[in-house]
Amino acid sequence: MVAAFSGCAWISAAQDQNEVVAHVGDVVITLGDLEEMWNREDPRGRLRTMQDLYDTRRRVLDLLVGDRLIDREAKARGLGRDELLAAELPERTLPVTDEEVDLIYERNKDRLDGRTLEEMRPEIRAAIEQQRPAQALRQFMSDLRIASEDVVVTLDPPRQRIDVLPGDRSRGPTDAPIVIVEFSDFECPYCERATATIAELLEMYPDQIRFVYKDFPLPSHPNAFKAAEAGHCADEQGKFWEFHDKLFATEDTLDVESLKIYAGELGLEVDAFSTCLEESRHEQTVTEEMSEGRSYGATSTPTLFINGRPVFGAMPLDTFDEIIQEELAAVARQ
Repeated sequence: MVAAFSGCAWISAAQDQNEVVAHVGDVVITLGDLEEMWNREDPRGRLRTMQDLYDTRRRVLDLLVGDRLIDREAKARGLGRDELLAAELPERTLPVTDEEVDLIYERNKDRLDGRTLEEMRPEIRAAIEQQRPAQALRQFMSDLRIASEDVVVTLDPPRQRIDVLPGDRSRGPTDAPIVIVEFSDFECPYCERATATIAELLEMYPDQIRFVYKDFPLPSHPNAFKAAEAGHCADEQGKFWEFHDKLFATEDTLDVESLKIYAGELGLEVDAFSTCLEESRHEQTVTEEMSEGRSYGATSTPTLFINGRPVFGAMPLDTFDEIIQEELAAVARQ
């Protein structure tokens, strides 16, 4: 069994798990006991709370890093901080365009009590202009950060312990430094989007990522559970990934007869596949993977974990790439 990171690892870095938080007579309750109960009773809520706290800390940390870089740059140039900002921010302060004003109006017009674009244009433009100095400052911080080779962020994100079993369906090297585990549903359009993103990542990092697929068919998708069983039937014949790709390409047609047709198109032995499916041979396996996902906090699809770090939903490629880069940097420091 390969296991990725302890679910309590992140908070324990800030607080001792043996810290006593309550007494019941002579019996003590520790922070570790609290964490264990919280993770058992509400794993998703706990994970989201930890993630929100980390995201807030990370935003503030990035500002602190940027602030220190500005001070260092000012010293290196022999300037005061205000002098440096006066020299650098104007070129990064972008003019407000009519297109920006129009876009903000369209996004918010339902809340503007019927006021027209022309009525709102001066107010919207003024609001955007008010934000420009802060945006220019953040851009300058970002530019300094990119140019610096000695900035190392060691704030550890929250992680959920994820067990990867020998029989789990996976792509990529088993000893890869990055393990992505996805709980997914063949009838979920957002899962199809995530599948395309994962395919790009596997091309970008062929030797660094192991991708593990686990079933989490949602009750609201009538064909999803049987499609998940069919994936295991295809796996019996060594064709899971071909079948996986086929189902996501045809997710609007996943009834049992269509599943059998797809099996034939992919060169599976259809009679054996059909028997497997009709016997519900892998019903228990799918049920167990769903239970496993719920224990990790999955309630919707796709739910992914990158080295135990949660990603809820079909996030953009850049979001995944940023996390992977951080994980690879952490591995390099070890």
